[in-house]
Amino acid sequence: MQRQIIVLGLDDASPNSTLPSVHGGQYGATPSEWRESVLLLICAMLDSELISPHPETDSYRGKSSEEIRKLLAQGDPENGFDADLIWDVMHFNGTEKLVELLRKFDLNEWTAINAKLSLPLGKALAKMKVVQSYSFN
Repeated sequence: MQRQIIVLGLDDASPNSTLPSVHGGQYGATPSEWRESVLLLICAMLDSELISPHPETDSYRGKSSEEIRKLLAQGDPENGFDADLIWDVMHFNGTEKLVELLRKFDLNEWTAINAKLSLPLGKALAKMKVVQSYSFN
């Protein structure tokens, strides 16, 4: 997940390119579980204002996470995209808030994709309810 969040801070990404290792990605044994994981991450990041729909896609800018979830679940017939195609068409970018967060933890470069897990980033994301917080004894 950290790798995906870093990518979103550096480039745009479609839902189909999100979390490719979770549940085997879109072609894994459980694509419905993968889709739900992607939807949870996208909606949490939208709610936390860490990502937004690509600025060149006027049809999706300003939509709530619930509206985006519905589009990804049902498609966008108004624009001619079925439920599968919209997962390739819709793209998200990291907001300045995400870029600043990644800068704070020195994770705002492509080399950070291979960085060790950042507990401070995880804690910050948990505070924003993007990821769950776990305590270890």
